[in-house]
Amino acid sequence: MFLFATTHSQCPHCPNSSRTFTDHGLKVHIGRLHKTRPPIVFTPTLTVQPQQRQQALSGNNSSLNLDDLATLKQSVRVLRHIPKGARNLAAGKLCEAIDQCIKNNGTLEWFTLLSFAYSALKAPESTSAGNLTTKVKRNICSEGIDSLFVQAETAALRPPSIFRTIESKVYEGDLRGAVRILMSDDGIAPPNPETLATLVSKHPAPSRQLAFPPEPDKSCPALSVKPEEVSQALGSFNNSSAAGLDGIRPSHLKELTSGSAGENGPRLLEYLTKLCNFLLSGQLNPEVSPYIYGASLCALSKKDGGLRPIAIGSVFRRLTAKLGCHAVRDEMSSYLQPCQLGFGTKLGCEAAIHATRAFVLDPKNADCVIIKIDLKNAFNSLERDVLLSEVRDKIPLLYPFLHQVYSSPSKLFFNESLIQSQVGAQQGDPLGPLIFSLAIQKVISGPQSPLNVWYLDDGTLGGKPEEVHQDLLTLLPLLRNLGLEVNTNKCEFFPCSTNSHASLSSFRNLLPGLKELSSQNFNLLGSPIFPDAVPEAFKAREQLLLSARERLSNLSAHVGLTLLRSCFAVPRITYFLRTVPTWLHPTHMDSFDLALKESTECLLNVSLNSDQWDQASLPIRNGGLGIRRSRDVSLPAFLASAAGVVDLVTKILPLDGAKVTIPYAADALSAWKAFNSDPPVPEKPCRQRLWDDVVVRRLFDTLINAASGADRARLIAASKPESGAWLHALPSPNLGTLLDNDSMRVAAALRLGSDVCQPHQCICGSNVESNGHHALSCCRCAGRFPRHHALNDIIRRALISANVPCMLEPPGLSRSDGKRPDGLTLVPWEKGKCLLWDATCVSTFAASHLSRTMRSAGAAAEHAASLKKDKYSALSGYLFVPLAVETSGCWCAEGKSFLRDLGRRLLERGLDPRSGFFLMQRLSIAIQRGNAASVMGTFASGTAR
Repeated sequence: MFLFATTHSQCPHCPNSSRTFTDHGLKVHIGRLHKTRPPIVFTPTLTVQPQQRQQALSGNNSSLNLDDLATLKQSVRVLRHIPKGARNLAAGKLCEAIDQCIKNNGTLEWFTLLSFAYSALKAPESTSAGNLTTKVKRNICSEGIDSLFVQAETAALRPPSIFRTIESKVYEGDLRGAVRILMSDDGIAPPNPETLATLVSKHPAPSRQLAFPPEPDKSCPALSVKPEEVSQALGSFNNSSAAGLDGIRPSHLKELTSGSAGENGPRLLEYLTKLCNFLLSGQLNPEVSPYIYGASLCALSKKDGGLRPIAIGSVFRRLTAKLGCHAVRDEMSSYLQPCQLGFGTKLGCEAAIHATRAFVLDPKNADCVIIKIDLKNAFNSLERDVLLSEVRDKIPLLYPFLHQVYSSPSKLFFNESLIQSQVGAQQGDPLGPLIFSLAIQKVISGPQSPLNVWYLDDGTLGGKPEEVHQDLLTLLPLLRNLGLEVNTNKCEFFPCSTNSHASLSSFRNLLPGLKELSSQNFNLLGSPIFPDAVPEAFKAREQLLLSARERLSNLSAHVGLTLLRSCFAVPRITYFLRTVPTWLHPTHMDSFDLALKESTECLLNVSLNSDQWDQASLPIRNGGLGIRRSRDVSLPAFLASAAGVVDLVTKILPLDGAKVTIPYAADALSAWKAFNSDPPVPEKPCRQRLWDDVVVRRLFDTLINAASGADRARLIAASKPESGAWLHALPSPNLGTLLDNDSMRVAAALRLGSDVCQPHQCICGSNVESNGHHALSCCRCAGRFPRHHALNDIIRRALISANVPCMLEPPGLSRSDGKRPDGLTLVPWEKGKCLLWDATCVSTFAASHLSRTMRSAGAAAEHAASLKKDKYSALSGYLFVPLAVETSGCWCAEGKSFLRDLGRRLLERGLDPRSGFFLMQRLSIAIQRGNAASVMGTFASGTAR
């Protein structure tokens, strides 16, 4: 196997000394005593016995030990992103590796594929010659296995700041991961024997002798997938999804199958499809199965002192499992309903909550009880022979694949220590929820209690005490036969009336440690069942928001606003609003919304009056910041949920064919009609946005009717979709879409009409008002030229990406005053004519434009466009497009048409389908930066930073 060599060397600058050093020690010695000498570069090496190396290179598979992947995982740094210039070559090399695996299915071929990231995508040494693309190409062209004998240099770095880690997650688009780190009190568990022992205990051996069903024969049908399905499954991975034992991230495969990989991108997608079909057919070499179906394991220390294991499987296994999951989702969700709502059931959680509330509040059930069942370490305790038997019977298309995955132990590597996974559905397996649900379906569908609903391993039984008691007597031993134990200390009892309370003692005999619930603390799947519990639930969520505000204040304003809007405001409590009648507690909603307003002001460093806060709470498409308030969303959310789950709740609680009435739905509809002057019920009442649009339109109309002058022009302009494109942009310095704190403050204040600065005298001699509008049209506007340059540069880059060569300020093309247009395409754009463009940005609030912009959004841009066309009318041999935009972000009609056409051409080039929208976002960001520079440029020397 591969070992790390520890060598001792003498200092070349101290010839008379007999002292020897390790590589690191020699570096330190030279740095201290021989600073003027050139540094010595050391490359740690992976060594192997000479005989073993020769056998490996000669193709003798028996000499390779796949356990060395764990060593490589710990030792070799892999690039998070592949340079564009190297993607074509990398994709081609990966195609060859996959092809060899499918053809030969040998250990050497699979080792080559699983070590691809460590040889081809390893982070180069900082001292090696060439740019990153050259270095990566050199690694890719190295000789397969032999390239692993050179290990990438790793420097000892300080642990990164947690807030830098959070921001890096946001830059990659992983908002969920950023929030998880931001709000988690868990830390990485130390890699010591105690942690290893705890992890081993969480992966037990089978509780009995297992009787696996027979292996699938060659006649057994297997699922077959197509390239478009593989592409869709790849797109479903988060951008920052981690790598498993093989070091390959899903983002690597996304990059290598994109248009930026050239002709090898579609080719790799075809080979990935072949690989997935190969794995689905169950033909993988058994010696390789424990590794490709194993995982890299890490552990988090929980606040209560326990450990949370995190298993990350191979991307090829996860991709194949996602494809299988998608193929059988609809069929299996129909089979599992109405008892099991945890897989493939839309609104399954919400249906369980509404059904339980309907059961509890039904007067006919006054003498009933409800038992909440909790299973101990359920996913890691289920016996696999039961699991595979159900797979064979219910989803035979996936049986060849899943039999190979779960019929033998797989290997989990904690650092370089091995843990055998022998029981249960492996954590992180996309098919885990399905196969767990299948395995327990026959058992959980047996109880005769009127209420019998499960969400994966969380069960709820409701009925007469004697019915529920008898169901538990039958259920507990059956679950035990599956390897599952009920955690009696976490089971809960709720009596629907005082009469049914007397049965508690009999249930405690069956479930020792059973807890009794009241209406104030009866929660199911995270939501209160009774309105009495809503105040405490709102307080908890408000406290969570305040805690998040303290942590968000350590991030940049742009990142903080993105997380607040997308993860901590109403999106954080939407599930709560959809399942609980929160509108019955307006005081607590207002308290939450006040905390939300203060958080917004803190992050943006702006002060908001009531009208400005109303506008900020609107969706971005309607002129706001997208920070929705609970009081505006509570009724639409609950009404949409009630309409969406009524059919499913009826299946859970059948009432002789009649539909179940969702509790509080009628009250919500009455409140909705009273609040909104009796509007019509939407045609599709299950869509929350249709209810919400009524609230939004009403609030926007109120604001626009009360506004005049510049405020009216601002509101009308903000309601145009393109004016808010900068708010949709993912903040990332790598993409050039991260606004600094001052730019973010100015952009938000200009959009909402807040004070941008104190009134002062501009460097031009005019007075600058607190709203900063003078700066946007000042003759000495500091942001004018940078903004103009940025707009043209973005357009030029987009045209080049669309394979349209172009140049800025083309010589020989001048209008009557001698000025040249901003750009020219060097090939015909349309009807055999080359395209000329000229960009301009005018102020929405300038006195000369205000009379137009008060009436129509984009009127100032249209006027500027007509002037541009007149100025360039002499250049009749070209197709001229004026790119006129306002400081508020509104574009002229011809400019928008050009950008749409350019976005379509980018799509035709095989780039991201959202390329056109991304282009609009970058242009919008450039405009906001120019606005901020203009405002900050009004201060005299010595007053500005």
